[in-house]
Amino acid sequence: MKIRMMIASMLLMALIYACGTGSAGGQEQQIENEMMAEHDRIMPKMGELDGLYKDMRQYLYLDTTMTMETRERLSMVTVNLKEAEEEMMNWMNGISDLAQKKTAMKSEELIKYLTEQKDEIKRIGDFTDKSISEAKTALAQRKK
Repeated sequence: MKIRMMIASMLLMALIYACGTGSAGGQEQQIENEMMAEHDRIMPKMGELDGLYKDMRQYLYLDTTMTMETRERLSMVTVNLKEAEEEMMNWMNGISDLAQKKTAMKSEELIKYLTEQKDEIKRIGDFTDKSISEAKTALAQRKK
């Protein structure tokens, strides 16, 4: 499944770049490049999110000694891992029609749209980083 997501993502990005070359103005292209750079920074972390999610679920299932408060906190960490992955997939599905938007939107509308998408992928990236960090900390602190 991870491989399919990565392949689909790569094909989507290749399509976006191929369709967008030469059609976007300087500012539009700069914003799009920044947006895609953030996407490219986060995408390799999807496998790590999945692995940490599985580790956290196993930890929650197997450790019967933790307090209810700790279990609730760790459950939230686990939920955040899955949510980060889902937000990335949702963002990629939403941006998949970028080539069409580039031809249909006026320059000002496109700049606004790209800026919103860049801000959203940055937020997703920050959430992903935070979720990974929290999960790694929780797993490192577990009783051995």
